[in-house]
Amino acid sequence: MWPAFTVLAYFALALVLPVSWALGRVWLRTRHPRQVTCPRLSAPAWVQLDCRYAVRMHARGDNELRIIECSNWPNQSGCRQECLSA
Repeated sequence: MWPAFTVLAYFALALVLPVSWALGRVWLRTRHPRQVTCPRLSAPAWVQLDCRYAVRMHARGDNELRIIECSNWPNQSGCRQECLSA
């Protein structure tokens, strides 16, 4: 019985480790504020991305990002976050 559990455990690790590695890299890449150029103002802005949203979208095969904080808000709130597509 133990050899069967050992094989199942190695199989589970073979599936979980690469997925965790890929999602962890996305989380690490999106957790720090970054500077972008605001297309509305043609000026630099600091934005904070939603890490959990980025990880969920990456798990679904999408590279969509979402801003949760911007240095130009609240003056430019309600923007379409076009700075992320540039």
